Amino acid sequence: MCEKYGIDDKTRFLVLYLDAHMDVSEISKIINRCLNTIYRWVSTTKKGEDIRLPKTRGGHNKLINEETETKIMQMIHENPEGTSLRKLAARIGLSKSTVGNVLSKMGLKYKGFDKGIIYTEEERMIRIDFCNRMLSDEGKLLYRTFFSDEMGIELFKAHKNKAWQFPTEKIKKKSAVENVKLDCWGAISARGATTLDIYKKGMKGDLYRRIIESHKEEMERLYADGEFFFIQDNHPTHRMNEEWMIKEQKIELIKLPTRSSDLNIIENLWLAMKERVKSDAPTNEKEMRESLVKNWEILTKPDRMQRFFEGLHRKYMECIAKEGVRLK
Repeated sequence: MCEKYGIDDKTRFLVLYLDAHMDVSEISKIINRCLNTIYRWVSTTKKGEDIRLPKTRGGHNKLINEETETKIMQMIHENPEGTSLRKLAARIGLSKSTVGNVLSKMGLKYKGFDKGIIYTEEERMIRIDFCNRMLSDEGKLLYRTFFSDEMGIELFKAHKNKAWQFPTEKIKKKSAVENVKLDCWGAISARGATTLDIYKKGMKGDLYRRIIESHKEEMERLYADGEFFFIQDNHPTHRMNEEWMIKEQKIELIKLPTRSSDLNIIENLWLAMKERVKSDAPTNEKEMRESLVKNWEILTKPDRMQRFFEGLHRKYMECIAKEGVRLK
């Protein structure tokens, strides 16, 4: 059939090798060519060269013109997922470097997908409404709200693997003598923060109620006029205690939009906490607890919190401007 339609062996090889992903021995049998020839074609193809083109003196590729650039862009537009640089070069008859230069000129790169959250239109509208509400009345809610959350940290992972050192020295790393996982709860506001609550075995309903009750006085002390608000995410334990917090604790809750950890500023604080604990390199549970408490107190000083929340103000404005998309 290939002879009938004038399909030459080199084109058959490219189809079998690039598209069918057959190995050399299989291709050799199908197109009745010796193994040495097939290996040579494979080597040439891997270099991004088209074996169907006659070699010219100096081995120069065809000149890139507007028509060729258009063809490359059309192939990428039709199949952006499967058009690797190697395949593009083979099909167009140019070297990989030449095609790469064209793509670079166009500002394109063959890279992984964005794995970030994609919101529905309704979710984006909810995020925009939330930001608008927090910023209304000169940001009254924003600057009177406690943002709360939990964080987990393992002792074995609370260590850095590299350090600045001279070539002639080798710093010995402190090792943890046991592994332990601690969970933390905290709440931060523009005027300051609660103390850090450290516990084990995850957040449960009874524990959460105890934590809220024990830290409510701290929140009231920071807002002596009694007007403050409270944000928590959509963790099942949080949701099941909403009515209890509103009716029995008299706390004014603000719901964080679903899948919106980027709008909860305490997430940034947890990242900073983990980095600081890693730098302390605790070797046991006692040292890790001390490190967590110390760094929480440093990071939640009122002057730091004020700057933190000014940054959050700008972030909410960005979320509105970008129509509710997820922020970095």
